[in-house]
Amino acid sequence: MRNLFLIALLTLIVFFQINGEKIPVNEGTLGNGVFYRDVGRFFLDDIENAGYNLVQLTRILPFALLNLSFSTFHIVKDNQGLQNGMIIWQVIYLAIAVYWYFRISKKLRLKVAQTTLGFILLFFNYAWLKSVWYQPFTPDLMAFALGMGQVNYFLRYEKFKLGMVSILGIFVSPLLLISGLLMLFLPGEKLPVYEGQRPKSGFPVLLSLISMIAVGIAGWFIWNWSSDPLLDQLMHGLAILTFPLIIIFLAVKNSIDWEAALDQLKKRTKADRLSKGLMGFVGILLILVMLSGSNSELGIFSFIRETGNGAFRFPADFLISTALHWGLLMLFVLVYLLRFIQEMGKMGWSVCIITLLTLVLLPFLSPGTLAAWIPISGVILIKALRRYRWTKKDLILDGGIALLISLAWLSLNTDTLISYLSTRDPELLSNFGVQRWAMHQPDLISFTGLLLAGLLLSLLTAGFVLRRKKYQRVMN
Repeated sequence: MRNLFLIALLTLIVFFQINGEKIPVNEGTLGNGVFYRDVGRFFLDDIENAGYNLVQLTRILPFALLNLSFSTFHIVKDNQGLQNGMIIWQVIYLAIAVYWYFRISKKLRLKVAQTTLGFILLFFNYAWLKSVWYQPFTPDLMAFALGMGQVNYFLRYEKFKLGMVSILGIFVSPLLLISGLLMLFLPGEKLPVYEGQRPKSGFPVLLSLISMIAVGIAGWFIWNWSSDPLLDQLMHGLAILTFPLIIIFLAVKNSIDWEAALDQLKKRTKADRLSKGLMGFVGILLILVMLSGSNSELGIFSFIRETGNGAFRFPADFLISTALHWGLLMLFVLVYLLRFIQEMGKMGWSVCIITLLTLVLLPFLSPGTLAAWIPISGVILIKALRRYRWTKKDLILDGGIALLISLAWLSLNTDTLISYLSTRDPELLSNFGVQRWAMHQPDLISFTGLLLAGLLLSLLTAGFVLRRKKYQRVMN
């Protein structure tokens, strides 16, 4: 009954969002969405002429399906029709993700309260309650659904099904290819933890120093921070100085004996199995290269330059942007980080590497791009929260807070936003009517908007920390 209520509530919110506002320019799409809409219209024509490069090919499947469905039923591919068709496909992907989530909860033998909390953490956020319906031309929801499928089949190590989902994921998000290969070919034994007092180490300090130097060199010599105004350069510097705080905080919460874990990895990893994984990766990459075309503009240096666009604009900006997009999930990871790391280690090396890669990529990728790996973090967190109890009152409170910070209730379209999107006048960017939309764009959010969002999220996090002991369940 509780599951049906959650599905009904999600369906109701999605229904209102589908019939609500869309991006007010370009007939409902913007940025990469314009390209994805063109894929939905011209896929069968362009694929014969090798019209997509390697990067585009790894995100193309949702829009190829849109094109094939319209071509099969001879539906006119006008902009409004393509938007409606894309919304229908997004509803299908959301339904698949919900189905796989309840399969996961059954495999983990979660109680009703734990299943409810996990549903709130994974689905009550800006990404699935607002963004995907405001801008339907995005592969993020399909990547999320396939990521949920990967986790579902990984829990019982259903190798064939995991492989099939990963093969589909190759054309939705490159992250799904990486996670699929890691899950298939790395050992799944639990990582060893420290017994007794943890020895002190200078590695976190050294890692912080190396990270600051590397990002500083890349920023001022590759990403052209030196040409920015002095105040912007100061903000870049302060953003880099947050590295030691983040790394040391993670080190303090760490309970995994990484030195012993590396020895375990060397002993447990079979050479033939690892070589199969490497050959599989190289083979898939070669197939993608042969299928793609127009790769002349791609290159390592151009990729590195583009990676830094919009990164490290303000201190901890990537943490705040991620929390705004994924909501309560990110806040709970911070609050229950110790238990999160313990459960991460219990799920094996593949999950540990995926989680560490997520942390490394967090400052450089938009929050939506990480959708493929969000289910992994969600399942780790749900497993970590099984040591806590949640009453109906607590669940209602958490659900209300999740809906509140999802900002699904906030109207985005204003005359000022339409004017900004039409002209890209930088003077309009600081206007509140524009910032209601721009606060979800890491490269456009203003310092004031980031500061206010950071303060609100910090207060919520502090509140959950204070209530944490209330949820603690006595373990016999």
